[in-house]
Amino acid sequence: MFATNTGGEGHTFTEVAAYGGGFVPFPPLNFGLATAPACVPPPGTTIVAPGQTSRITGLAPGVHKFQCCIHPWMRAVVDVE
Repeated sequence: MFATNTGGEGHTFTEVAAYGGGFVPFPPLNFGLATAPACVPPPGTTIVAPGQTSRITGLAPGVHKFQCCIHPWMRAVVDVE
């Protein structure tokens, strides 16, 4: 699977067990949400620059949740068959 950043800022495409806040500490980006455990700490999270693509491998069949650890309202659900 590939995730392409078509926006104008860096984003992460991080698999999480449950959605939560990201690693940017100030309230305008995290709305007081508890940080998703998979988002702590960077630099373990890869930032995908604008125009770049990240390849996601090794996903088992089932439902997988992803979010951006910078902009935690950016979320996706991937169903692997």
